[in-house]
Amino acid sequence: MNIFQQFMQNPQEMLRRKYNIPGNVNMNNPNDIIQHLLNSGQVSQNDVNRVMQMRNNPMIQNMIRK
Repeated sequence: MNIFQQFMQNPQEMLRRKYNIPGNVNMNNPNDIIQHLLNSGQVSQNDVNRVMQMRNNPMIQNMIRK
């Protein structure tokens, strides 16, 4: 739960811990970050699709709103 809270406070920093996201490029738009990860082969389209399905889960949406 602590990791989730950190992610909600600063998603870009949390993603940089796991993925190679350039620090000198302003990627505040989530779509830009996703596109970079896809283009660089760090995630697959299937990975993105799974996350999108999770995001639409009512239980996850309820956690995000808190």
